[in-house]
Amino acid sequence: MSIVTLADTKAHLNIPADNTDDDVELQGFIDAATEPVEEQLGTVVVPRLITNQHDFGTGTTAFLLRQVPVISLTSIISLDGSQSWTVTSPAMHVDGPSGSVTVLSGPPLTGMALVTHQAGLTVIGANVRLAAKIIIQHLWETQRGVMGVRLGGDGETYVSGRGFAIPRRAIELLGEQLPGIA
Repeated sequence: MSIVTLADTKAHLNIPADNTDDDVELQGFIDAATEPVEEQLGTVVVPRLITNQHDFGTGTTAFLLRQVPVISLTSIISLDGSQSWTVTSPAMHVDGPSGSVTVLSGPPLTGMALVTHQAGLTVIGANVRLAAKIIIQHLWETQRGVMGVRLGGDGETYVSGRGFAIPRRAIELLGEQLPGIA
C-alpha cells in the first residue's frame, strides 16, 4: 500500500492513464514521499508490519511500542525462541494511538524479545494524500526543469531549517509535528 496510488498521482500530474512511459519513475517518487510525510506527522501512515527488539529486564507488565498508531499486536517472542506470550485480549491490552501495551494476565515479559506489530493509519486523510501528491509533483517537476528555480518551489517562500524537497504548502497540509519522539 502507498500513500497515494499511481493512478491518483498521474491524474494530479495531468498524465493520461494510458501513458505508462514514466510509471516506474513515478512509483519511485510515490514510495519516496512516504518517509518525509511520516516524519512530518510523527506517525506511521502506510500500514506495515514492524518488528523491534525490546529488553524487558526481569518482569515488565507495561511498555511502549515505538511506531504508532498500532493496528494490532502480532507476537512477542524471546530472542532464543524459547518463550512466547499471548498478545490477544484479555491477556494484553494495546492502546493504538499511544502504543502503550499492558499485560493484563499471564506471565510478565522478561528478557530480550522481538515484538511484532502492525502500525499505520487505517484511513489516510485527504490532507495527507494531497500533501503527498504535492511533494511528488514538486520532485517530478524540479527533476524535469518544468518550473523555475525558487527556494520552496512554485513561488513559495523558503522555510528556514527545512530542505527543498517538501514544499511549504505540503507542510501546512500535514500540520505541525507534535513534540516528542516519533
